[in-house]
Amino acid sequence: MKEYITALRQACKIVDVPGTPRSLRLEDVQTLDDRVRLSWSFVDPEVLPGDHRSPERRLHGWLDLAPASGVPIERAREWWAEAQLAAARRYALQIDADWTPGEPYVRRVWSRDEAWHALLDYLRTQGRVLVESDQIRVVSGPEEIIYRMDAEAWAAHLTEPEAAEHPAGTEIVPVATRLVDGLPLWAVDELSEAVGAWGPVVGLRNGRIVGLRSRDY
Repeated sequence: MKEYITALRQACKIVDVPGTPRSLRLEDVQTLDDRVRLSWSFVDPEVLPGDHRSPERRLHGWLDLAPASGVPIERAREWWAEAQLAAARRYALQIDADWTPGEPYVRRVWSRDEAWHALLDYLRTQGRVLVESDQIRVVSGPEEIIYRMDAEAWAAHLTEPEAAEHPAGTEIVPVATRLVDGLPLWAVDELSEAVGAWGPVVGLRNGRIVGLRSRDY
C-alpha cells in the first residue's frame, strides 16, 4: 500500500479535471478493510477577499474508493481523478454553478445564424414567438415581452465569454457551460433576469441585456 500512497502524493500535484477548484489538495489517505478513503479540501469560494477573520476557510470532503490493485501510478491517477470530480461537484453545488463538472471546456464561436436560431428556439419555450423587422415579440397569455436584438451583436455576446482565454490563475479548471434549450445557461439567466427586472421591453446594448424604457425605444 505504501507504493500506492507515494504514487498518489505525486499524482495529486496536478489538478486537471474540468470544474475542479485549483486550490484542491489531498489531506489524508486511509486504508480501510475493503476500500481506500481519500480526504481532500479546497478554499471555500464564498470567502470574500479581505475577510481577515477567515483568510483561507476550506471545505472538506472524502471519497471511498476500491482497494489498491494494479500499477501504483495508474491506480493513483484514477483515484485522484475521481477525487477531483467529487470536489468539482461539491464546488459547483456550493456556488450554484452554470457549468457541468467533468466536461471539458471547448472554445465556441457562435455564427450569426446559429446564435439567432438558438435565441428563437429558447424564446419559443416561453410563449408564441412573432419575429418582426426590428424586434421579437413573445406572447404568453395576457403577457407580451419584446426583445430588441441585433443578430450580429447577439452572436458576439454569446461568443465572447466562451471564447475568452482561461489563464492558469483562474479559480477552477476550464469547464463546459451547460446548455438550456440551446443557449448557455448564463445567457438564459441574463434574459430571465432582464425580463423580471425591466420588462416588458428588453434589448442588447453595449454588450449587456438591459431594459428599454418604452416600446418606442
